[in-house]
Amino acid sequence: MMMEEYVSNDEYPRYFSKLEGLRARIAADLPLASDIKVLDLATGYGYFAIEVAKRESSVKIIGIDVSQSDVNVFRRNVKRLGLGDRLKVVRMDATQMEFPDEEFDMVINFLGLEDIHMSREREGVKRTFNEVARVLKPTGYFCFTAMPPEESQTEAQKIEVALFSYICNCAWLAAKEYEKMLEENGFQLLDKKSYYTGKKLTAEQARQEIRFACDNVPKIYGVQTPSFEEVWRKFGVDIEKHGLGHYSKVVLFVAQEGL
Repeated sequence: MMMEEYVSNDEYPRYFSKLEGLRARIAADLPLASDIKVLDLATGYGYFAIEVAKRESSVKIIGIDVSQSDVNVFRRNVKRLGLGDRLKVVRMDATQMEFPDEEFDMVINFLGLEDIHMSREREGVKRTFNEVARVLKPTGYFCFTAMPPEESQTEAQKIEVALFSYICNCAWLAAKEYEKMLEENGFQLLDKKSYYTGKKLTAEQARQEIRFACDNVPKIYGVQTPSFEEVWRKFGVDIEKHGLGHYSKVVLFVAQEGL
């Protein structure tokens, strides 16, 4: 059984942006090449796109997200780092992309498929895979990370997967389901690799995460959530005992189209 430490209270306010260097480690394992054009699905604040841009200085990246507030934060982060010449973001639905066919050399995603599931459900995830196949050039790469429930190793990880699915249908599919979607869209899975942070949230930090989700998911995504009190009644005892996983184990899928 893998061991996890609690995130310290000093680390916690900035922890999501850092994740123990998790994004940088994954970016280092992507099959990047010079002068390619990359699409980052459900990009959020752009943290993963930024790490990919740092890894390969000639890459051009376009991020898309349905949340205007996330798009705004992405733009501020890119401006602060002086990466505006290589990183762009637009508000767009990953299930109905506005790009022409065969536009990108690579499509990437860092833990955004659960958010697509939240507002578009399983069919939306499936449509996203269809769209990825359409906008990729022949032999292009689709590289995404997920947290398949059967891959959870600790109680804290299991609680995280169950909790956010309960709050807002932010659900992860089994690895075999993602692999089936890849196969149905003409992709060959080249590699699958796990990454760990070795960290989890304390009960008090978990309360903050849950309150944030209950308060903001309805505003940002229009998805109704139960109250914090209801969620805590269901999960609080287990969180007090085991802590709450916070992207402490993720799985990278590397697939290539048209092989």
